[in-house]
Amino acid sequence: MLRDYGPVGPLFATRRARILARTALYGGALFVGLPVATSQVLVGTIRQPSHDPWPPWREIALSSEGLRLRGWLAAAAPGRPAVVMTHGLGDSLESQVGPGSVFHERGHSVLLVDLRAHGRSEGRLTTLGGREREDVRAGMRGLRERGLGGDGFILVGASMGAVAAIRAAAEEPDVRAVIAEAPYDCYRSTVAHHARLFYGLPKWLPLMRAAIIVAEWRAGFDADDVDAVAAARRFRGPLLLVVDGDDPRMPEAVVRRVYDAHQGPKRLWVAARAPHAGAPNASGYWETVLRFLDENGV
Repeated sequence: MLRDYGPVGPLFATRRARILARTALYGGALFVGLPVATSQVLVGTIRQPSHDPWPPWREIALSSEGLRLRGWLAAAAPGRPAVVMTHGLGDSLESQVGPGSVFHERGHSVLLVDLRAHGRSEGRLTTLGGREREDVRAGMRGLRERGLGGDGFILVGASMGAVAAIRAAAEEPDVRAVIAEAPYDCYRSTVAHHARLFYGLPKWLPLMRAAIIVAEWRAGFDADDVDAVAAARRFRGPLLLVVDGDDPRMPEAVVRRVYDAHQGPKRLWVAARAPHAGAPNASGYWETVLRFLDENGV
């Protein structure tokens, strides 16, 4: 029996209509769905197991752009700059306890910060050092409120935390020095580099550019603003840049772009055979860090 579909006919009644529908469906999946899914690689995080603090550390709450952040504070007498330490992607402040203790023994008040969406801090999305700059500044603000920022600050960070620290230093006049391990140069370059390194995607492929657009919309940041090279050019205080010698993610050539842009006192040191964010365990690291601070009167 023949059906009468009327003057218009049913949706997908003709071969041409079905082809157009499939084209729209597959095109939407390719040009919308795939970038949205890929953006999760850029904004997603992993939360490591967290613990309660032990002496001399005590937990404090910080506020950054409406998010509650967790911090661990070890206070010291005035006389030296306070230290704010930040971790890398998928890490937590617990990884900074050992290095933080060295600074505390030197006489610094030390604050370890769980960046947003990490550890026990609030938030769901990361911006790889973009909005996290405000988390570093929130840590500085929290120390000032507790009367511990009168001698200025030393900002210490690894990977994503290093980018956040350099960018925060460019905005804060009382930063006395920055120690940055394995920072990348700028957001777009590091996304392209990691896409090639981990997934074999060529730089010219538009997928990652589309994914960045979605990531910007989801996490509320401007990828072009996340630029450690530009921030290093603006910051004029002492800058120690540490290269992890066995790190394909942020190799020396990438870190050196940040180093070359800096116009103030600076040093670049390579931690031989250190993996990504593993320099504090390398031979010569603490000798290099403490000498750098001494030489610059920090």
